[in-house]
Amino acid sequence: MVIEKIMDLDNDGLNMAVDGQYLYIRCKRDMRKYDLADMSLAACHTVFKKDGKARSFSIFDNLIFLTDFCDLFILNKRDLRTTDAIRLDTDLSSDLGRVRFDLQKAYIGMRNGKMAVMDIATRTVSKFDICDSSFWDHCVVGNCIYAGTVKDELIEADACDMQVIRKIELCKKNIYSVAFVDGMIYTVSQDTTIKAVDTASFETVRAVKNAVRGMARILGEYKDNLVIVDSGQISFWDVQSLEQRERLDFPAGSYGKGAVLHGNILYGSDYQSVYRMELL
Repeated sequence: MVIEKIMDLDNDGLNMAVDGQYLYIRCKRDMRKYDLADMSLAACHTVFKKDGKARSFSIFDNLIFLTDFCDLFILNKRDLRTTDAIRLDTDLSSDLGRVRFDLQKAYIGMRNGKMAVMDIATRTVSKFDICDSSFWDHCVVGNCIYAGTVKDELIEADACDMQVIRKIELCKKNIYSVAFVDGMIYTVSQDTTIKAVDTASFETVRAVKNAVRGMARILGEYKDNLVIVDSGQISFWDVQSLEQRERLDFPAGSYGKGAVLHGNILYGSDYQSVYRMELL
């Protein structure tokens, strides 16, 4: 597998996503959109007045949901212009968590165990207390939310009323990433472990220690392998056995935020360039 540089882009740490034929990049104050066919710039729009690193975004249908501290910006995917800007927290230093979706709603993690739920059509927002500790990541599976807390718990909550259904203690501190694959919730955490929790029994059925070294993130699944970004490396783990299949160096930005898996292509970045690698 060969790493190919596809563009030079001076940046402060990127967030990236691929949707359709375009690569979307948050770089410094701007949102950018590149045509994957030739990497030509299809759109660019300045969203922020100042640089900032506490930013991330997710794409839903024809919208981009972009977070910056306690603010949520909603952008038109076509021209990248801001259609709404909503302050979700009164604490200006608060970092909003990742944004996940079902067919009608956006679920935004907030500090101290809160979840903001937005009706995408009406833009109305309801806030719920799920627990007493913040969470790095969550995923939406059917009518349930699965959230990994900074303390040690994986929580299952009802997506309608956010009432906790079940919870399990997984580690001592910081579940960094949560992903659903084939009936299992997979997590990576600060205690260096990858764990698989069965959604039926809500018990840990597989675990591997000393698997990650830093703030790792699950990018997705490829050929029955979990793809995990961690400390400037990409690793592949069999989803059934959690046996490591491969590990290789790959530019992924700070905390792995500058990496994305799309089909059989990995996109990554450092502070000067953007790269791609075709998986075998």
